[in-house]
Amino acid sequence: MSSLKLPDRILAVVAVETSVCIALSIISILGNTLVCLAIYKNGKLQSNTNLFIVALAASDLLCATVEMPLASAVLITGKWDFSDALCELQGFVDVFATYATPATMGLTAFNRYMRIVKTHNYNQLFSPRRSKIWLSGVWLSLALYLLIGRATNWNRFEFIPGYAVCSVVFSTAERKFAHYFVVFGLFSLFPFFIACFSYYRVFSTLRQHKLQVVPSFNTVSHTGRTISVREINISRTLFYVAAGFLFCWIPLWAFAFWKRLYPETVPRVVELLVTLMLFLSASINPFIYITTSRAFRGEFNKLLCWRKVSRIVPKVTASQTRKKQVVNGREKQQGERNA
Repeated sequence: MSSLKLPDRILAVVAVETSVCIALSIISILGNTLVCLAIYKNGKLQSNTNLFIVALAASDLLCATVEMPLASAVLITGKWDFSDALCELQGFVDVFATYATPATMGLTAFNRYMRIVKTHNYNQLFSPRRSKIWLSGVWLSLALYLLIGRATNWNRFEFIPGYAVCSVVFSTAERKFAHYFVVFGLFSLFPFFIACFSYYRVFSTLRQHKLQVVPSFNTVSHTGRTISVREINISRTLFYVAAGFLFCWIPLWAFAFWKRLYPETVPRVVELLVTLMLFLSASINPFIYITTSRAFRGEFNKLLCWRKVSRIVPKVTASQTRKKQVVNGREKQQGERNA
């Protein structure tokens, strides 16, 4: 059993670490909630592709509502002061979010590949029903692996002081190797290569189209089918999301493998950066949507400004309506008499 206490820290370090963690938690909760609300309220945003955006937001919200608050409390108190059940829950969420996010990213990239490059086959693979099956299959397989592994004591969840969170640990090096070989390969490395291939083909196709498009047209032709400017913009937005993901996760995985393979050589600040980079990746997507997508930006403005609008536009009561009708009636009668 690992220690439940963090190393001694000066007050300034405690303040900085805690402030960053709490800020990321608040930003992630507010931003990803707005993403879900925007898609729910705007029918134009309810597409197959945006189903994957909702899945990404749900994964980030799971991290922001379970993992981040507990990590913030640990950074404030300097120790894990919660029950074993909460440690199990946080450990499950930590590993699930760590692998569900890149797997969903890979599915999203493959969706764009089929929509832009293999347009004729898109509806066969990504109908609304099949899109849900894709997502459910990936998420359920990962969840079942973690639950079965815990039930059979293949793995367990313990508090790791360097990360300031509970995460998965293994009793033998063989089990650790098998875990990373299978789970990291299937849910992180394979989706990474799928995303690289998909976006390479997508932007190669768009580059070829750009040479053929007349600027005044809103669609471009591709093997007898059309790809709307809206689909092109969605692909670019999701590419930026993938780029933001890699910005956070390449150093995260480099630090994580350093920690797993040579734990005695890793400084504490590097260990904590693994956790904070995971939290950062769960917070940046709403900013990407609002800066690259006009549809999301407009819906965010509506959601954030509704109180202001309600104060500016006075409410008309039933009595005021009746009074207005009476006045209009009198004015009409007076006009008829004058005529």
